[in-house]
Amino acid sequence: MNISLTTELEQFIQNQVTSGKYTSNEEVILAGIRLLEERERIYKGRFEELQR
Repeated sequence: MNISLTTELEQFIQNQVTSGKYTSNEEVILAGIRLLEERERIYKGRFEELQR
């Protein structure tokens, strides 16, 4: 899979690594994907509650 990022996103990722919060670009991207996955799971749960 190839992913194209804007210059701003590339810089954000690099800043996260440079700050020491993450050890690699991949780790930053995986953290973002995990957050998105968690948010989707929360939204799905709320939606199911509303349907009941």
